[in-house]
Amino acid sequence: MKFLKTVALAAAVVLPQPALAASGGPALPTQSWGFHGVFGQFDQAALKRGARVAVEVCMACHSIKYIKFDALKQLGFSEAEVIALAEGQSHNKKDRMTSPMDPVAAKDTFGVMPPDLSLITKARKGYEDYAYAVLTGYLTDADRALVQKVMEDGALSDGELKELSSALGVDAHQPEKVKEILTRIQANENFNKYFPGHFLAMPQPLNDGSVTYPDGVESSLKQMSQDVVTFLAWAAEPTLMERKALGLKVMLYLVILTVMFYAVKRRIWAKVH
Repeated sequence: MKFLKTVALAAAVVLPQPALAASGGPALPTQSWGFHGVFGQFDQAALKRGARVAVEVCMACHSIKYIKFDALKQLGFSEAEVIALAEGQSHNKKDRMTSPMDPVAAKDTFGVMPPDLSLITKARKGYEDYAYAVLTGYLTDADRALVQKVMEDGALSDGELKELSSALGVDAHQPEKVKEILTRIQANENFNKYFPGHFLAMPQPLNDGSVTYPDGVESSLKQMSQDVVTFLAWAAEPTLMERKALGLKVMLYLVILTVMFYAVKRRIWAKVH
């Protein structure tokens, strides 16, 4: 590998850097989640698409153990669709959404047990934005081509160096870090721009067209990532909409009660000067 020219160039050239998070990594891309806020609601179509991605892709390794397949009928799936999704994972509709992957095989393959995803959108700083960032944070085809160019000749123009540092989510003024990352990518480790430390056991799980959407929506990487994160947010809080509705009713009740108490107070004390 010819890293010397690249490393020297990285150390010498002053370039504007991407925004960095507090941890030193790139800032997470912020998404608009329609279910956030007091009046936010889940997009039912996105929930159905996301559930399909979760079952057909994510559950090859990960479980969503706090949800039963039968609960997917709340998202608009028919009885036949729920049965088909469950049977595709060697389960019946009354079973919890656990991965069919053998735990021993999983540890042998990845070195660690793939985490359960039931509460993943609540378990990491950044919440839904973090989950979305990791799913979309792998190298793109253009990034891989640029990395391959570095591997081959080690020489980069100023513009290419800026592009590479942005793609890797690292500071171009840290040449040793750039060198380490490129070395590990060449060793076929799984690089992710937004994952802490940049390398993880999980290969890129989603690619354009990984899942066919029955509603005709294009199954791009970004679309599938947004849909499956929406579903995982629902899986973490299946009763979120009910709690919001109850909260609004309680607030309305308290407002009416406050007005009534104020009216009673004015009436009682009206003749007192």
